[in-house]
Amino acid sequence: MKFNILDILLPRETKFYAYMSEQVDVLIEGTKLFKEFVNNVENLNDEEFKKQITKIKEIEFKGDTVEHKIIDELHKTFITPIDREDIHTIAINIDKALDILNSLSQKFEIYRIHKFTPNVLKFADVIVEISIELSYLMKALADKGDIMKHVQKLHSLENTADHLFHWSIADLFDGTHDPIEVLKFKEVYEHLENIVDCVDYVGKLIRGVKVKQG
Repeated sequence: MKFNILDILLPRETKFYAYMSEQVDVLIEGTKLFKEFVNNVENLNDEEFKKQITKIKEIEFKGDTVEHKIIDELHKTFITPIDREDIHTIAINIDKALDILNSLSQKFEIYRIHKFTPNVLKFADVIVEISIELSYLMKALADKGDIMKHVQKLHSLENTADHLFHWSIADLFDGTHDPIEVLKFKEVYEHLENIVDCVDYVGKLIRGVKVKQG
């Protein structure tokens, strides 16, 4: 762990690391539930289907609560462990990932989607994996550890998602699918890719924090 004399002379509110980690934990909870949902959707009756969507909404609300706590504390805190603008942007993007996850789940009910393509299931694996990797990155940031291996892993997963998105869209437009289904699943894939992009962007922000810290 790198020693910094300023940490003694100017004590910083390290609680923000705990808050951001809490926010990531909520994201992991949401992505895991989403993965379980899409993998088992064909076995759910209408009531169970709606309950799963409601659970994801509740997780999104939990994430909102943590984000609001972070923003409120930023207004009250004089010295933060990293730039307050960085904390604010990190919190917003983690919350955005949760918002997209919830929005996507709501669309399953609106569009009456009760069966998913293999690529949706693969995307579900990616969003769980990338959110877990983000938790490792947050811990490394708090511990002043090696963040780059986690940033690189996030970027690798983002590349995986990019390729999956391109192949998924190509498959949709191969001329064998119902046009309505094409429209539905094109939106599904776009939402899933946007979740991955939000998490990868947080990784890039944290990499920038490390650069500023020297």
